[in-house]
Amino acid sequence: MEHLTQPSLPGEIHVIVGPMFAGKTTTLLRRIQSESSNGSFQVEPYKSYLQLDKTLKGLCISGRLRESVGLLCTMGVRVEPGTYVLLLQECIFRKEYKKGRRIHAQMVVVGYDPNEYLKTKLLILYMKSGDLGTAHVLFDNLREKNLVSWNAMIAGYVQKGLEEVGLNLYYKMRQTGFIPDQYTFASVFRVCATLATLEHGKQAHGVLIKCQIRENVVVNSALMDMYFKCSSLSDGHQVFDRSLNRNVIMWTALISGYGQHGKVVEVLESFHRMKTEDFKPNHVTFLAVLSACSHGGLVDEGWAYFSSMIKDYGIQPRGKHYAAMVDLFGRAGRLQEAYEFVLNSPCKEHSVIWGALLGACRVHGDMDLVKLASNKYFELEPKNPGKYVVLSNAYATSGFWDNVAQVRAVMRESGIIKEPGCSRIENLEDPLTAVCAGHSLLLPLPQVPKQKYKSVAIIKSNKDTRYGLDSIVTHDGVKLPCLALPDLSSFRQKFGLDAYDQLDVIGIDEAQFFEDLYDFCREAADHDGKTVIVSGLDGDYLRRSFGSVLDIIPLADSVTKLTARCELCGKRAFFTLRKTAETETELIGGADVYMPVCRQHYVSGQGVIEAARTVLDSQNVQCVSYA
Repeated sequence: MEHLTQPSLPGEIHVIVGPMFAGKTTTLLRRIQSESSNGSFQVEPYKSYLQLDKTLKGLCISGRLRESVGLLCTMGVRVEPGTYVLLLQECIFRKEYKKGRRIHAQMVVVGYDPNEYLKTKLLILYMKSGDLGTAHVLFDNLREKNLVSWNAMIAGYVQKGLEEVGLNLYYKMRQTGFIPDQYTFASVFRVCATLATLEHGKQAHGVLIKCQIRENVVVNSALMDMYFKCSSLSDGHQVFDRSLNRNVIMWTALISGYGQHGKVVEVLESFHRMKTEDFKPNHVTFLAVLSACSHGGLVDEGWAYFSSMIKDYGIQPRGKHYAAMVDLFGRAGRLQEAYEFVLNSPCKEHSVIWGALLGACRVHGDMDLVKLASNKYFELEPKNPGKYVVLSNAYATSGFWDNVAQVRAVMRESGIIKEPGCSRIENLEDPLTAVCAGHSLLLPLPQVPKQKYKSVAIIKSNKDTRYGLDSIVTHDGVKLPCLALPDLSSFRQKFGLDAYDQLDVIGIDEAQFFEDLYDFCREAADHDGKTVIVSGLDGDYLRRSFGSVLDIIPLADSVTKLTARCELCGKRAFFTLRKTAETETELIGGADVYMPVCRQHYVSGQGVIEAARTVLDSQNVQCVSYA
């Protein structure tokens, strides 16, 4: 007898198309992410409360905070509100949170009822110390909540990594009639950047404009960072261009923003503009520049910038700078140079640079260096599960299955567990969701009031083996676990029928490789009530329809057409130009095979390549590639 199920409400289909290097996988991920005493004190009263206040303040102002707090707790009497405020403020400033708790405990012991201002100071103390529970109790007990207390709560949750709660608090604050200030917006833009919630970020930006708040470098930097992390590069650059007061923080935010999207030319141009305008780069700026050189394969340029840190600016490179240089050599295939660089660096006892070398050796299949780098890495950091997985994958790629089993056995015996990959999803109606790819388990995320979590699976074709079969990776290195399949019809069986029924969202990357895309999307959305987000090429290198991505346009609720930047002139690139001689439609490759170009350079470039092929074929010369 056929199993009957209750019909589901219809789902949705959203399609993301564009040429290569347009950021389709990044947009897919963004879319997925965007849906000391416990008794009473028995002492003689101090002869003069005024004298005690004066003594406590004098000790605090002279930098003797420990003695001041000790005396306060020893005397066991109430002091003036101003004295409590001064001591608490000094504890907050020095991050001496335990001493701040002692002051609060003293208030309780002597029966002192703090006023609203002091409660707000205590609230800030507990928020900054990470004790969100106590802070929230204090906040709820405030008779009159003000903008300072709201800002403290929002910033505290954001700094603790609970961005969703911080965003909810911001909207509650707005509902109570408070007008945000620069501190509010700095936290809110940070939330939107972390969660990649562009719509919320734009709404907050609109409120900022309406509030007519005086221009602030910190807020502008956070706003730029938000736009860049939400893949809205033009808006991020516009914020920079319109800023009247720029400093090294804003320049670094601009450079880092372009670096996150692999925009190497823009990174270097911005860096040189920054120096031309007499701004001195800091260590964060150089880290962004070195990373950009690594992604662009600019080994000589990267080495020059690294040398310039000390020679021209007196900045001592840190572990991450050395790791960036190792990555730079590694991506270029110069593994021996990378290894010698590690041995000669003053940071060779830092696990981060050995981790970078391990990753590079894994990509290029140098198993001798893989073993050497992994041994040194695990000697320095033996409990990192991610690197065990990298080592296991390196062995698997080379077919050393006995070594794979050994690595997995070591992980089991040591109790090292790799956390399942997870992310968050936002959709316009239901803001935040847990993501779990390849599993039916909903991962535990921080509990947010009145939020509904959703289960998500991500699929890609098993033809795409560039970054392994267990994950999708953007061109700028963002990674998320996935299920690699030969066709979509096998997904339900592979994933599990019960797990499939619990799914809310299905992401499909490199969708052009799935011939059964139309039938799968129609069934999943129309009959199973799933939200399907599809990312793929809309055309091949000859600008012809590729696969069945365009076939599902009539089914789609929304279609996003992306563009890249022409590698030759910098204009918007709508097309992909193949640089090699192969003529088959399906040829998987990266920047070594393809380049994004505008219409003008596609037409001229395709003509040159076709003419060259004709000449070479006539001369029986094997053609390898064309620049």
